[in-house]
Amino acid sequence: MEEVNNSKIKYQKRIVVFLDILGFENSLDEFEEEAIKKYDDKKSPRVIISKKANQFIRVFKDVISLMDNYDCKYYLFSDNICITVDPYSNRDLAIDILFTISTLFKRFSDMGYFLRGGVDFGWMLDEDDIALGVPLAQAYKIESEIAIFPRVVVSDNFIEFVNDFNLPENDQFNLENFIIESSDISYINTFYNIIRTDDKINFLDQYKEQIERKLIETKSIGKVYAKYYWLRNEFNVFIEKYLNDIEYFEQDIIFTKEDLEIINKTKIN
Repeated sequence: MEEVNNSKIKYQKRIVVFLDILGFENSLDEFEEEAIKKYDDKKSPRVIISKKANQFIRVFKDVISLMDNYDCKYYLFSDNICITVDPYSNRDLAIDILFTISTLFKRFSDMGYFLRGGVDFGWMLDEDDIALGVPLAQAYKIESEIAIFPRVVVSDNFIEFVNDFNLPENDQFNLENFIIESSDISYINTFYNIIRTDDKINFLDQYKEQIERKLIETKSIGKVYAKYYWLRNEFNVFIEKYLNDIEYFEQDIIFTKEDLEIINKTKIN
């Protein structure tokens, strides 16, 4: 039998992100039920629509579209998201992918979902319909075995790669503010995305509302509650650091004393 396509798929180095949408499995039933109940069974429609499912997919596409001009591939399947980028096509991608992950984290949290994930860097076989390689397997392993809480953990390979970049000095952005290290685990400080947000107070208020809602929903489910309680603590620690170093974080903005008091009140008791 002759080969249909003689072109060989080549390995290339890529940043690989694997994300899991926590609690999303239950939403799949809700999406289907919402679509089905709009139609009379006797009509036997071939196509049915769920507004909630469309909203979910639209958010994902809106955020990912920010990277459409770069060498970026992405896959959304069930309750998982995979993103791969070629940082050699644009050095800024090593940083932009952190902001993209943080934006996804925020936008999904606004809909009541939180993400957990892993990020790795290395050699990949990466085509439009194929994603295969050690970094993908490693990113999945990080998500499923190490992340535990609603956070996105980055591998030593990724940290080593990014540290080779010469980031500008005295710039608003600082990798140390974006990556948190705790108990030999490095993970993305998704709240740091506030520096690219115009309405700082609303940004924090929305996070507060959704984290508090999750704490109430999971109060009777010990293991799940512990995950969101961890997130609550991370949120409060970030606000404290943000207030202490606000002139560094927000170099072009002057905050009033009242603004600072309002920000401080967004901490979750």
